[in-house]
Order: sequence, then structure tokens, then C-alpha cells
Amino acid sequence: MRKKIIAVIGNANIENDMEKQKISFDLGKLIIDNGFVLATGGFDGVMEYASKGARKSKKYTENSIIGILPDYNSDNANKYIDIAIPTGFGLARNLILISMSNAVIAVGGGSGTLNEISASWQMNKLIIGLQVNGWSKKLCGQALDERRNDIIFCAKDAQEAIELLNSKISYYQIRKFTGINKPRIKKEKAEKEIKSHFAIKNELEFLGKGSEGFVFTDKKNIYKLIDNSQQPLELYWTLLSLSETLQWETEIISFPKFEVFYEDIGVFIKYKYEVTGEFVENTNIHINKFIHLLKQFRRIKWTLTDFKPQNLRLTEKGDLFVIDIGKSFLPISDYLFKSMCRRAFVSYKLQGKLSNPQDFKKYLSPVNQVLDFSLLIKFGFIENELIKEFESFYNEIITVDKKDILNPIIKDIFHNHLKVKSVFDYGSGHGDMSMLLKDEGLFVTAYEPDKSVVDKYIKKYYQNIDILDDSEIERLIIKKIQFDSVLCSLVLCHPLAESKQDRLNIVNEIMANITSLSNKYIVMVICNPLYTYQTYSILQKRILPDNFNYKNEMKFTKKIYSSGKKRFDIHRPLSFYENLFENYNLDIKEIIQTKDEKQINGIENSDFMIFILEKSKT
Repeated sequence: MRKKIIAVIGNANIENDMEKQKISFDLGKLIIDNGFVLATGGFDGVMEYASKGARKSKKYTENSIIGILPDYNSDNANKYIDIAIPTGFGLARNLILISMSNAVIAVGGGSGTLNEISASWQMNKLIIGLQVNGWSKKLCGQALDERRNDIIFCAKDAQEAIELLNSKISYYQIRKFTGINKPRIKKEKAEKEIKSHFAIKNELEFLGKGSEGFVFTDKKNIYKLIDNSQQPLELYWTLLSLSETLQWETEIISFPKFEVFYEDIGVFIKYKYEVTGEFVENTNIHINKFIHLLKQFRRIKWTLTDFKPQNLRLTEKGDLFVIDIGKSFLPISDYLFKSMCRRAFVSYKLQGKLSNPQDFKKYLSPVNQVLDFSLLIKFGFIENELIKEFESFYNEIITVDKKDILNPIIKDIFHNHLKVKSVFDYGSGHGDMSMLLKDEGLFVTAYEPDKSVVDKYIKKYYQNIDILDDSEIERLIIKKIQFDSVLCSLVLCHPLAESKQDRLNIVNEIMANITSLSNKYIVMVICNPLYTYQTYSILQKRILPDNFNYKNEMKFTKKIYSSGKKRFDIHRPLSFYENLFENYNLDIKEIIQTKDEKQINGIENSDFMIFILEKSKT
């Protein structure tokens, strides 16, 4: 494997600066110790001391130290240089040095070093600045402009600089500098091109100009033009793939279903206009909203490498919504996904603490590559506690459980199929579905007979939910108070009682209650009876008895992968439920089976079956 080249830049004269002499020497030695090649400007000062240190490394080999000279005379290189390249380009030699290097470490420096730092920034190089007098200290922790989503990283000594180098350098190989972009078009030209491409006659409202393009709206759609300075053809194919993914994923709500087009002028993007609010204007966005958004990223297998508050909006229902469709979207990898999750976690923790969205960059950049929350300490956080909280946050994101499979379908049923105003959640369990439906704007009343479950999840899911007890259920039924719909999720699958007859009695009691409470619809969720011992699921493993017979009611065990726990459920054939619903004058309007997150051995699995029932008019 070709060795990576590390450039060390800084003052050409450090004769009386012992601190810079030591740092430069140590840097050169550590660069070779860690298997890199050293490159400098080849002359004196920082360049010479770094080269001298490199020679002292036990891993030093010939041709490990390169000097890029501004003149035509290789003899002018300091005596520690192995390969002297006399460019004859004068100041332009700085660009050659930076271009050939994989990362740049600055030690102090004057205007020449500033020139090299600026070139490094434009070329998307990892830049580490030592906290010693000069431009490396002045720019430490800063972003030179908006073209990048990181900063110039700070190091107090050579050892810390090398640690930063080793932890971050791989990230900078993902997007390499491909040359100076063409001049960007003006706002007026962008508007004209958008109106022409989409045949728009009315005036457009200008929404903003980012690092990638111009955004307009006619209050029906959002239009974006990313001009041809952004390698548009490569971007077009990337965004086309993302667009097609989103078109198929009907349960994904946090991304616009957009269309993308390519012309010589650039890439055009169009998606439906939604009324949304500013992220920074909200100070109490629940952590579950971030988890839900990141689970959707994981589901569609894409990442937003530039995850930040400016790229987020809040829908009228309080969900996070991604608005930045552009080059920051990349196919998922474990590395990129965890980096995005760290940025999301920092955004969550800092909401309400920073009034200017631009201020987030300083705190987001350090977590791009590593779990570094040290800058958040100034806000009163304890770093070790933040690390533990993030690990819990991340584990919840990557763990697939019932909520991820079932809840989006329940939401779609009530939002797009039934279009009701009120729902009674009978046997509400943790309360996650109650909260989900309340967030959809429905009037939700819940009933969960196990009070310990309600107490456990009261803060997480049951806030602002009206929870009834047994006596209040009886009161509603006696007074004939009804709801547009009743949701009964996975209640009938529970063992309920030891004997078969006692179980059946309880099932009939439940059915009598929910038919009395419903004015029209009942949404019934059961453990899919068609799921047998021969199939597998990403959620669970069913352990059926040896004498299993599909036609018979049987008690079985299942192991829940997300918790590692085992529980008991009751298998009943589909005909049992069909007869049950018929006995209570319920018509089956639709049957929906959930889809497993992945296929195993080519078998498409389904953990749950959902009946949309309507009370018979006869």
C-alpha cells in the first residue's frame, strides 16, 4: 500500500524559538514512526527541524523525506532532505506541496504558511494546527469558509497532533479535491433556468443560496438548481438513486419525495412545498424525534454527512424533516452512519443553547470521526455521562424492534385509510402507538390494565395522553360514549389465562368492550398465524412445540432479539379470527401483513397481521 504523505509547514526561521524547534523535531520523528512520509518546503526553520527529527526515527528509511523547493537548485535543500524537487515555481511551490500531501500540520507560520493553509482548506485536506504563535494558533478551531463542514483541528504538542492525524485521516480520503470549480451562476440566472426547465410562468420566491445552489418556491413546490460547478453528472446519478429509493419507501416521512433532472447548466431538484418551522426556534425537541429520523436513514441505507440544524426543519406535527438534498447524501457505511449519529446527538444536546445556526459547526466538527464531546463541557455537561448517553442513543437507533416494523403501518392506516378524528387505544402497552397517533393530530384515549407498565413509560410515551382504568371503561360503555375507531394491538395474542376456556372468555370480554367503544372502525393487530417454525424474523424467533398443528390453538415461546427476553404467546389459526369477527358483526375491509426488514434464505417473513374492521350496518 502506498504510504500517505504528511506535510509539515511553518516558520522558515525559528533560530531563537526552542518551543517550535522541539515540536517540529518531534513531529518529524513521529510522522515516520507512524508509517508516513514527510514532506516540507525543503528549507530551514520548521522544515529543517521536522526533517531532522524524521531522520532520528527508528523506522526511517531512505527516501522518506521530501523537500519541494521554490527554486531550480536542489542543493539549496536542507541536509536532511532525501528527495529534493526543485520546481522553479517560486510561491507556487506551496500548491505542489499541499496537492501531493494527504494531510497538513502547521507550526506557527507567517503569510507563506497562511497561503498553504488556505490552499489546504480549498483542497479538502485534513489540517492540524499547533497552538504556538503564528497562523496555526490564530486559525485553530476555525473554519475558513462554508465550503467544508469541519474545522482546523488544534493540538497542544506533537503527540496530540499525531493522535489527531491517525484518528481523522481516513475520513478525508472519502472526498478528494477534483480541481477548481467553474464560476457559479447568479441568482437571476438560476431563477430563469428553473422557470424555463419546469415551465413556470408565475414569479418565484427566493428561499436561499447555499454552498451548492439556489432554492426557490412557488408555494406549491420547492425548486433547487445545483449548477455545473459541482461535478453535476456524478451528483445527478447519486441523487437519482436516492430519489428512487424514497419513491419506493412509502413509510419514510422525514425526507421529501423529490425528482431530479440533469441538463448542461446543472442538476435540477423539485419536491412538494411543506409548511415547516426553524429548528433553532425550538428548544425542546424530544430525543425520540432524532432517533426516529436516524432510524429512517438506516432503513433507506443513506447518510447525510453534513447533518446540522441548518439542514433540518420541523413539520407542523413536530417531526424532523430533512431539507438539504445535495452532495452531502452518500450511501450508508458503518463509519459514515455513526458519524452522522454523533452529529445528530450534539445537535440534540445543544438545542436552545446556540441562537445562531452557524455556531453549531464548532461543536459538530470534532465528532465527525471520533467520540469527542469535550467542547460541550462549557455548557455544563459531563463528558463521561455524554458518552454513556450517546451509546444508549446509538444502540436504540440500530436496534430493530416492534415499533420500527409495526408503528409506521399503524400510522399510515389512521392517517391515509381511515381518516378518523378519535381513537381508543385498548391495551396500549408502552404507549408508543398512543403517542404516535396523538402526534398525528388525533384525539387519543388509552387503556392499559397493567399499571406498572404505564408507570414505567409515563414520561416517555404517556405524557398528555388520557389513560383510563377499568371503572372508567365501564362508565363509557354504560353511557354509550364511542370513538371513531378502536386500536387493539397484540392483545388477543397474549396468554391472558391458563386454560383455553378462560382465555376464550377474556377474548369475548375484550371483543364486547371494543365493539361497544367503536362507532365504526376497529384496527386489530395479531401475531401472524402464518408465521411458522420454518421461517425466521429480524425481530424474533418463535419456538413452537413439537406437536404444533396450525389448526389448533397452542401456546408457544418466542425470543425477542432486541431485549434478549423470552415471552409466551398464543397461536390461533386465521379461521378463528374470521369467525370471531363475524360473531361480533365486524366486516373485514382489509388485511395487511407487516414486512420483515430483511429476507433470510429467500423467505419473506411477516411478524404481524393487521385487520381493518368495520362494524356491520345490518
